[in-house]
Formats: sequence, C-alpha cells, structure tokens
Amino acid sequence: MKNETLLHPGKSKIISKILYLVGKYLYAIRFKIVVEVPDNVKSVGPLLVLSKHCSNHDMVLGLPAMADYLGREDAWCIIKDSLTKPYFFGFFLKIGGIPVNRNNPEKSKEQLLFARKTLYDGNLLVIFPEQSRHPNKVGRGKSPGFRFIAGKPVEPINTICVGLEYTKGLLRRKLTIRFGNLRPYSKKDDAETFLHESMLEIARLTNMPYKFPPPEPKKKTTV
Repeated sequence: MKNETLLHPGKSKIISKILYLVGKYLYAIRFKIVVEVPDNVKSVGPLLVLSKHCSNHDMVLGLPAMADYLGREDAWCIIKDSLTKPYFFGFFLKIGGIPVNRNNPEKSKEQLLFARKTLYDGNLLVIFPEQSRHPNKVGRGKSPGFRFIAGKPVEPINTICVGLEYTKGLLRRKLTIRFGNLRPYSKKDDAETFLHESMLEIARLTNMPYKFPPPEPKKKTTV
C-alpha cells in the first residue's frame, strides 16, 4: 500500500502487553469482570469484532477478554482521530489504534484502507458501529465505516458481536462481556442489512433494545 508506513507507525508489543496486564489485573480492583462466550469461537485469519461502546474503559477491559477467550492477542481497533493528539505521545497508535475522522470519514480514506488491509492480512480488528459512547442505550449502527472496512472480500471473513453490560456492585462495578457466535461476511452480503442484524445481536448481548428500523429494501433497476 502506498505510504503505508506513514499512515501508522506500527504496534508496540511491549505497550500492548502492558495494556493487557492493566486491563486484566489492575482494573480488577475497580471492576468485577464476567465473560460469557460460546464454544468454538477461536478462529484463525481475519476476524472483525463489532462491539458495543459504553465507556472509555471498553478497550482496556475488552482486550484481555479477546486475548484469553478468542485466542487473539494481536488486536487492532478503530479509534477517533482526537486520540492522536501530541499529548497522548502516540500511545493509542502503539496499542493498535487506527484513527478515523468520525465527522467526515472521507478525510480518513487512507486510514480506512489501512484498516481493511490490516484485517485482510489475517488480524483481529475491532470497530464500534455506534461510533461514539452510549452508556445507557444502543445507538444507531453507522454503516459507512463497516461497509468500507469489510469491503468485498474474496473469501468470507469471520465477524463476531460483543455486548458490554456495566452494572453497579457493592464494592466494584460489574462488567459482563458477552460474545456472540462467529458469523461469516461475504461479498454477496448487503452491508446495511448485515450491520442491522449485527446491531440487533449486540443489543441482545448487552441486554438493551435496539430501536432503529431495518434498512429499506433496495429498489431493483430495470434495463
């Protein structure tokens, strides 16, 4: 890919490992973490994770669960471009964040192409379809980012939905992380319909309703 090295400096295995340890052990002081996962969700090759977004803690708490239960330590994640400000010292890039301008995704075309290549190269990539934090509801799934990143894969790629449910506890907040089943996405799938069905799954896994209607059927063109 043209200027690929300029788009992203690459992940740091050391910093990613530190983040894993912080999420798994240090955060256990504040959160009681429960993971619900079906059998046979470990896979090889590209894996696109569609996750609920409730809190700034989601990435830190979710990374250990993905490493431990999905068997994928080398996770990448779409992040908002403001997290690349100089005062973050590149931290979010070094843990595998790929910055995207949420307000104007067209300005992030090269970053989105980099994200697609990262996924197609056999990595795990996390996206938050709501694109912003919604702690008390499930926001509308935004299809442009998903549609661009998923693309039209030559071979079907696995996707998995994740629900995050934060509840109050006596001494610590409880976070239940629920994984859905693997679901393949192919070039024959309609991106809007696939994402809507995924949002319904995310809502179910989060124990919240999804109040948005399905996409309107595409009109058939006649010649």
